[in-house]
Amino acid sequence: MKIIYLTYYLFVFIFMLLASRTLSQQVNTSGRDSSLLFPKSYGAFENYEFILNGGTIRHEDLVNYPGAVLGRALPYSTTAKNGYQGAVYFHTPWYPPSPSDQYADDPAYFINTIQVSPYTIRASKAKYYKQIRRSAQDTLIDGISYRGSIHVDTEEDFFADRIALPELIRRYTGLPIEHVTVHWHSGYLNQLNPGVTIHHNFLLYYIDPRGIQQIKVDRVRFAEGERYFVHLVDKGYPSSYFTEKGWRSPKHTYLMFKYPRAFDPAAPCYLADFDTIGTKIYHRAKEEPRPLGGEEVYLKKLSAIMGLPKGKLKGAMRLDSITVQFVVLGNGQITGLESLGPLQPEHIGLLKAIKQHSCVWPVVWEDRRVLLFRRKMVVYYHRNKAGNMKSLDRLEYR
Repeated sequence: MKIIYLTYYLFVFIFMLLASRTLSQQVNTSGRDSSLLFPKSYGAFENYEFILNGGTIRHEDLVNYPGAVLGRALPYSTTAKNGYQGAVYFHTPWYPPSPSDQYADDPAYFINTIQVSPYTIRASKAKYYKQIRRSAQDTLIDGISYRGSIHVDTEEDFFADRIALPELIRRYTGLPIEHVTVHWHSGYLNQLNPGVTIHHNFLLYYIDPRGIQQIKVDRVRFAEGERYFVHLVDKGYPSSYFTEKGWRSPKHTYLMFKYPRAFDPAAPCYLADFDTIGTKIYHRAKEEPRPLGGEEVYLKKLSAIMGLPKGKLKGAMRLDSITVQFVVLGNGQITGLESLGPLQPEHIGLLKAIKQHSCVWPVVWEDRRVLLFRRKMVVYYHRNKAGNMKSLDRLEYR
């Protein structure tokens, strides 16, 4: 039995690696010239099952249901014996959509003052975040009520290579956005990862066109007229994928915004109440965690958070150090931060900065297993005669 399981997982692993190589080859030929992806003809969901409010209908009968909305389209059959290639789900206003939007209850998100969708915020890189501000006050924006808001200030030039969805649709299809429904996904579709179907608020979605691999269009005739369903396959769609180490660990942004009202904005990837008693924690590994971007970038970020002066130091300085340790968890969070020596007043600001800049530690893998790893390090710094920390100089691991 074990041999059968091992053979199965080996087959899946090889298949996913080959698929990822194929996709990477497609990327090299797409995303540069919109004419290469511009659909030359439209489909009509041929050989797809139409399901309205949970029941199958004929394609031509959809016009008899005013107010019907296209919920999702899956390019595989939901019933193995029905012979269809895939299924398109519709619902009328009184029938609940399936599936419901997983982020429907999320607050309003902003990146550098620009409002973005819950999917777009998860495509940002937490390691560049400077500050996170969260408000619990309900807010009304363009007629939509949100339960609070989250503002992210980041050093990432997030919008440099991304364009808003209406411009992308115009550039790549020539279709008017008011007649379009978009299915944005990574290409790997299943019931756990169906992608997102976008009916409105298109301006909140920002996509890097260099990641687009395929665009297809299907026409659907509703009671109110004809609409276009745009299939947008994008390698930049924020979803899980398969690597040689197994399924990719969640991005720090997914971890942070999984419960957007629960995390600490001042320490977004720090878990204060994790119980390590009885848990195996490793002190050595083949690939030990280092901060994303390297130690020099890490210390510069901590210095900026602490407000330490830039440039050459003036006056008499003394070299000192602090030894700290924390545990890197299997989801990318850190916990158990502590000083291993006498805690001086100037150390408090450094410990706070380490917690604030906590979304930079990668998960530790070894032999296809995720390890909990205790990271011990010495931070060397200069302080003046008054004992005030003036610079962070280097970092060494122990």
